[in-house]
Order: sequence, then structure tokens, then C-alpha cells
Amino acid sequence: MSGDTELLKAIYDELKIIREELKKLSSKIELLEAGMIQEEEISEEEAKELDRLVEETKKNGIPWEKLKAELGL
Repeated sequence: MSGDTELLKAIYDELKIIREELKKLSSKIELLEAGMIQEEEISEEEAKELDRLVEETKKNGIPWEKLKAELGL
């Protein structure tokens, strides 16, 4: 009976260690997932339009009133 008790205690101690390791891994996974940026595929036409808008913005900027309207402010 004493052998069974010691075995159960050893198993319990191992389970506590495993639980702590799982918590650490879970935290690391959460950090990795939080850092991931999902990429979205866009068409060539959309890419050209974005490039055009970038160039237009570089040249002219965005009027404050237009920006506020677009953002709903």
C-alpha cells in the first residue's frame, strides 16, 4: 500500500510539473498569435489603385475636412 501511495504522489508531482509547462506554452502561443498579422490577397487592379492613392496622397496630402468625413468624425 505504501508503494502505491508513493507512486500516486510521484504521478501527482509530475502532473503538476506538466500543468505548469502547459501554462508556459499556452502563454507563448498567445504571444505568437497576437503577433501574427494575417495577410490578405488583393488583385492586381486593387494594388494599382492603392499605389495611385499613395502617390496622390504624397503629392496632395489629404484635406482635413475630407479625412474627418471619411472617418466619420
